[in-house]
Amino acid sequence: MTHKVTLIPGDWIGPETCAVVQTIIKAAGVDIDWDVQELTGDGLTPELLASCRSTKVILKGKVASPRKEGHLPPTIELRKALGLWSTVRPVSALPNRGARFPEIDLVVVRETSEDIYSGFEHEVTEGVFEAVKITTRAACERIAKAAFELARSHNRSKVTIVHKSNIMKKSDGLFLKVCQDVGKNYPDIETEEAIVDALCMRLVKNPLQFDVILTANLFGDIVSDLCSGLAGGITAAPSASYGDNIALFENPHGNAPKLVGVDLANPIPMLRSALLMLDHLGEHAASARIMAALESCCREGAQTVDQGGNDGCTAIQAAIIDALQ
Repeated sequence: MTHKVTLIPGDWIGPETCAVVQTIIKAAGVDIDWDVQELTGDGLTPELLASCRSTKVILKGKVASPRKEGHLPPTIELRKALGLWSTVRPVSALPNRGARFPEIDLVVVRETSEDIYSGFEHEVTEGVFEAVKITTRAACERIAKAAFELARSHNRSKVTIVHKSNIMKKSDGLFLKVCQDVGKNYPDIETEEAIVDALCMRLVKNPLQFDVILTANLFGDIVSDLCSGLAGGITAAPSASYGDNIALFENPHGNAPKLVGVDLANPIPMLRSALLMLDHLGEHAASARIMAALESCCREGAQTVDQGGNDGCTAIQAAIIDALQ
């Protein structure tokens, strides 16, 4: 069947890496009708939103985020406009990527509709600004159920609830209690809680003790990048954001102006997010084949420039397609 997908190539190396992904997906036998749209610092266009709401599946490169007072970054604006409330980042290492923990295998589930990222900031008096952290029972229940359902459906045995309720007793206290209450409905899954700073220490010492990490917005942003670093960097943690009946798959990396147009960009992060998209579309066999080809290329020595090698978009694309044959 033919799938309809909204493609937002993004800025910097985004268009180049998206082109590689499109070619590899086609070579794997998946037919996608791409609706290419632009997202810029000028904000969301009606055409872009209409496309996203029509296809309900979006693949997106990194987009520039100009700092404008009173405006959220374009990516966050898009998530809010589409009602995306959960970001899932599975973390696993590719061969020969310099991972500190090559066997790492965990998933960070992050609530993305509220918390300190809600955008409520104001000046109390001259030189004094206040940012409001929003926590609601409904959002906590929703993300907790999503995390425990993911754990159950993917045969994962433990969910770790991340919080700072020793300081933020009401907001993070609510997040912790609600998530614990939801966890009681999943007796087959172990539930534990961890204060965020202690969690980071434990991750650096031994991330293999974790399975699913459940967090609010800010902590999830930080923890997912920490986990990515432990697994070898930008190739290790693709990103998918979900709402009710809509999904956005994106590469959170790509601000590399020196690599634009010289065929030296790294397309692997974009590709790994696209593999999550293929699984979402039900193209599990193609996703598995491409992942196996990617791992084979890494074992055989394919190495991108940003990770100390000489391979760029064309070389990585050719190696993966060759391995698919």
